Amino acid sequence: MQTAISSSDRLSSRGPEPSRLLVVDDDSAIRTVSRLALEYSGFSVTEACDGYTALSWLKSHRFDAILLDARMPGIDGFETCRQMRERLGMDPVPIVIATGLDDDVSIQTAFDCGATDFAPKPLNWQIIIQRLRALIRAREASIHLNGRSLQISSMLKTSSEAVLTMDRNAVIQERKHTEKLPEAVKEMFRPGCAFFDVLPVECSGRVAKAWENAVNGDSIDEFILQFGANGSDMNIQGRFIAGVENEMLCLLQDQTEAFVTERKMYELAYVDQCTGIANEKRLISELTLRLKQERDNGPSTVLIRCATSDFQEFEPRLGRSGLNKLACTIVSRINSRVTKFAKDTSLVLSEPPLVARISESHYAIALSGDGVRGDNIEELAQSILSVLTNCVEIDGFSCPMDWKIGIATSTGTTSPDALLSATAYAIQSGLAVNGNDRIRFYNSGVQENIGRAMELERLLRKDIATGALEVYYQPKFALSDRSLIGMEALVRWNNLELGPVSPARFIPLAEQTGLIIPLSHFVIETVLDQIVCWREEGSPAVPVSINISGHHLNSQTIVEELMAGIEQRDIPCHLVELEVTESIMIEGAGRALANLHELRENGVRISIDDFGTGYSSLSYLRELPIDCLKIDRSFVNSIANDPTAHAIAKAIITVGHEVGLHVIAEGVETPEQLTCLKDAQCDSVQGYLTGRPVDRDHFDIFFGGYVPRSTH
Repeated sequence: MQTAISSSDRLSSRGPEPSRLLVVDDDSAIRTVSRLALEYSGFSVTEACDGYTALSWLKSHRFDAILLDARMPGIDGFETCRQMRERLGMDPVPIVIATGLDDDVSIQTAFDCGATDFAPKPLNWQIIIQRLRALIRAREASIHLNGRSLQISSMLKTSSEAVLTMDRNAVIQERKHTEKLPEAVKEMFRPGCAFFDVLPVECSGRVAKAWENAVNGDSIDEFILQFGANGSDMNIQGRFIAGVENEMLCLLQDQTEAFVTERKMYELAYVDQCTGIANEKRLISELTLRLKQERDNGPSTVLIRCATSDFQEFEPRLGRSGLNKLACTIVSRINSRVTKFAKDTSLVLSEPPLVARISESHYAIALSGDGVRGDNIEELAQSILSVLTNCVEIDGFSCPMDWKIGIATSTGTTSPDALLSATAYAIQSGLAVNGNDRIRFYNSGVQENIGRAMELERLLRKDIATGALEVYYQPKFALSDRSLIGMEALVRWNNLELGPVSPARFIPLAEQTGLIIPLSHFVIETVLDQIVCWREEGSPAVPVSINISGHHLNSQTIVEELMAGIEQRDIPCHLVELEVTESIMIEGAGRALANLHELRENGVRISIDDFGTGYSSLSYLRELPIDCLKIDRSFVNSIANDPTAHAIAKAIITVGHEVGLHVIAEGVETPEQLTCLKDAQCDSVQGYLTGRPVDRDHFDIFFGGYVPRSTH
């Protein structure tokens, strides 16, 4: 008998769950050798000394293969094999009978009893192991094929989607559940019709690609069919999957209402609700794309910021509705000048001009083109300034405003925030253009402001290195019983020279200067140490969430470092939660998404922060490694008085629950908001109403006043 197994054989059988073998032989020495040889090759082995014991094992355990001796006392291997097959039923578990009998009758008897294969004694373990692996793979393939056939059959009976059965030429053979589709769409997809002949021309290309991938078995790609006069009256989501017996299935589902909801979410997140133009988030998103194109040798971008400090002075006379009218008038005037400029100038723009409202009294215009030049932009700025400084009449009141314009080009700029900041710097301290003190370009004359930023960076770097920052903790409470279910760790900076510095100021600075990773390390180590401290004090164990930037999440070592810190302190992984933004989850840049998958597989919880302010595609939620959604405070702020915000928040909660996610609302500040969220069946809340961020020494009030409940 050969017992030497190569290291490659042993390594190749490693996996998350080793194959389970039942070895049946009345000779204990043979069983021991068998177990050692098979376990060395990565199998999990159970022994039985006779047929009765083996049959008993089958009652309570499942095996991937059975190695059975033919000659045993009591019932022999042939009878044991026959009874095993009766008990296994339709499960094709491989049974290999080992026998020293090599006559044709013994071999035929083995197969007649249900054996999958036989092996002559003495056993050659190199051959046996390879044979067992091949048989196990064949069984898995058989189970998969049978399961797929049953799955497709069940899907055709119970699917919530309309199902079209087609041949390989995409001709519809039959259809089921088409009552779930709009009547007009249903009539298009009749048996006998060629599927591609009735599609809208504009979407046939991507549908054809999805068909090709499904036919070739490369992937299952979803596609959207848009029908109607304006191309979006009806939105049907579809996908192709391979059926059985050379058939293809097309699954169609009416997603019109979901698209309307997503469009409303987009408008709420990216459109200024007062004027209907782009808001700051949309501007930043657009600038991000344009700057990326510029880095790829694309056209340059110019940003013009128009600012007035007089806007709020009119509220006592005009009220909020009057201020809204004033804002709309301002936008109308800017749009008229930008439209005329784009039409009349010889300048070729690579993208349509984008006008955005970035605050109540600040507006921005983004222009991109190969020929964007200072003289053209100065002409536009003069034109805008002249129309804005004309007095506006609102409800019988005159509203004179003093405007300043700051202009910055994208040359040398690496981020939208830097470009926006440059326009602000220009307004505050730039040089006048041709004697006009109200129009200012950003240039080297703003070094004083840059010097301040460099000083802020120096102080931040020093305080991170010395551990001078603090971590505060804000509690999270279940809405059902107000129990404490977790907390969010928030970094705070109180500098000896500057005093308290807002996170809105130093976090972006850390991102821009590369300090975000050492800052994150500081927060993580502080939080992990604090979890241990609370444990030693006997405080209840609840999850602590940590905000992680895309830069840190995309690093090579974050998984190893975080897991090492958790393991060294013997902290249960589910007590650590990472909060990431939507853009990281959607784009999956670099290693970020892979790192998230690995962390979640290790038990670390993942939460999407500020949900609803990024891409907010509902379809990706079930694909990503997430446990929790945090509804952005912008929805919560207006949930009690804005029906649209209330509907969107409720939609997020409903969809989150449908895909098994915990949903928490952040920024809860009023009892009315709390009531609305409870009525919408939100799981938990976080905000000033239920608990402000406090340092570690003052968090005991939350431990003492509430009974913690695990969210794991």
